[in-house]
Amino acid sequence: MSRTLQKLNGIFMIPILCIFKMRSWRIFNAIHTMALNLCQLRVQKNSGASDPDDSVIKSASNLPAIKREDDEEDDEGYHSHKQIQFSEKTTVHEREFSPKDVKMEHWDEPMGAGTQIYDPVIQDILNFRKALGFMNSSYPFSDSFGSFDTREQFLQSATDLYKRLHKFRADDSSRHIPFEVLTVIAYDDDGNFDVEKEKTMSKMFKPCSKSDLVTYEDFLQACDTMYKKLRFFLAAVENASKIDTVLERTANYFFVFFLAIVLMTILRFDPWSLLLSVSSLLVSFSFALGPSISTFVGGVLLIADRRPYDIGDRIVINSPTSDDAFQPGITWFVEDVNLSYTTLRFAATNEVATITNGSLAQLRIHNGNRDQNALVTVPLFFRVTTTHEEVMQFYHTVEVFINENDQAWKRIKFFRTESLNTALGYIEYRLRVEHVHSHQATPKIMIQKGELLRFCLREMLKRDIHAIISHSPIDLYIEKGQGIQDLEPDLTMDGPKKKVSSLPKDAVFKQYH
Repeated sequence: MSRTLQKLNGIFMIPILCIFKMRSWRIFNAIHTMALNLCQLRVQKNSGASDPDDSVIKSASNLPAIKREDDEEDDEGYHSHKQIQFSEKTTVHEREFSPKDVKMEHWDEPMGAGTQIYDPVIQDILNFRKALGFMNSSYPFSDSFGSFDTREQFLQSATDLYKRLHKFRADDSSRHIPFEVLTVIAYDDDGNFDVEKEKTMSKMFKPCSKSDLVTYEDFLQACDTMYKKLRFFLAAVENASKIDTVLERTANYFFVFFLAIVLMTILRFDPWSLLLSVSSLLVSFSFALGPSISTFVGGVLLIADRRPYDIGDRIVINSPTSDDAFQPGITWFVEDVNLSYTTLRFAATNEVATITNGSLAQLRIHNGNRDQNALVTVPLFFRVTTTHEEVMQFYHTVEVFINENDQAWKRIKFFRTESLNTALGYIEYRLRVEHVHSHQATPKIMIQKGELLRFCLREMLKRDIHAIISHSPIDLYIEKGQGIQDLEPDLTMDGPKKKVSSLPKDAVFKQYH
């Protein structure tokens, strides 16, 4: 069989080689060698060889080379064809490649990738109503957790549960429980372990990366977070049901109106004459109430179609042409939503404001609850004399701090040079870190940002690489036509007033902040 394939291969190669020029000889020689290798691979496979790759290598190493009389180096530097030598020590399957050896940039999958959206069936609707009824009961977290109607009762039930779980600790002297005790619920009735449920619980309770323990504070805060999400979810479902009821009622009105016109037309009544008689009145009302109706319709579409927020979300409202991002100091909490207006509460002062949905439809709304992970940027000022090795040692120290505090921080996004000022003697770096929470938890993020900033400042002072900026730059220039005897500039921003009396008459003093 192998001889027949080799003969057929040679028959097809001869006319092709005669068509092309002499430089194409090496290409077709390589193709010829590959064809022979495939033939040998087919023969070894049919004969029951244990390792086809080794057989191909051994057979290919014994193949005769195709030589030509003028097989020498040409004028352009191309070397003549030589017999390809195969070695068993350099086989591809013995090489080890690992993506961990290459430092790649972190990339997040796009939202909604791989998810399928389908229309719910009757069974899904019944299951959803059953789940809502279970959540509204006094035992939403099972009978073992206990009943609660208020937040205080819920926290007491969570404390009692932690006391019962504390009995399963491995070390009697420890005040914390191992995370493995909590992962028991990841096993089903057949003894199979659900990895996704374990990841969800790890994200919820956030055990310490070193000891893999869950403290009482972390356990209580995780339970309290779930309680808040449960209450906000029930409030959002109730509010959505109210909005859907109003929309359904409005749709029913339009349906009854058009149905009445169709029935009058079938019964040979003329409804169009009545509509034409009031058309002039409708036109006058359209000119008078046109802008208000347009704004109202835009607000209805904002809530019914876009739905940019739910009850309990932390939002920031900006102009659509503004470049301002999510600002923690001007956030609002959504208290109530309907088709006409939205009730907001200012997070800094607890002031309550009511805004029409039509005015919000023209603005840009940042929803902190729908963010993935908040990004925190910390400016750092190094001395100009700081070397690159010192900066990298500081960066590795911060990286260790981030990895140890994985309950708050996820990863470092970048650490780069932002600006350089030789006059003041500093180099500005920007450290951007990704937090584990979204902007919904802004107070917690700001507290942990302060801890990170204090750690960086302490390390910089320890290494004597922190740049202390004593004053802002001053520009002193001469301008004609202005005479000043004694100039006393106002320097209240940086300190007490300084009197300058030795300047020339044409000197003008200007300070830039």
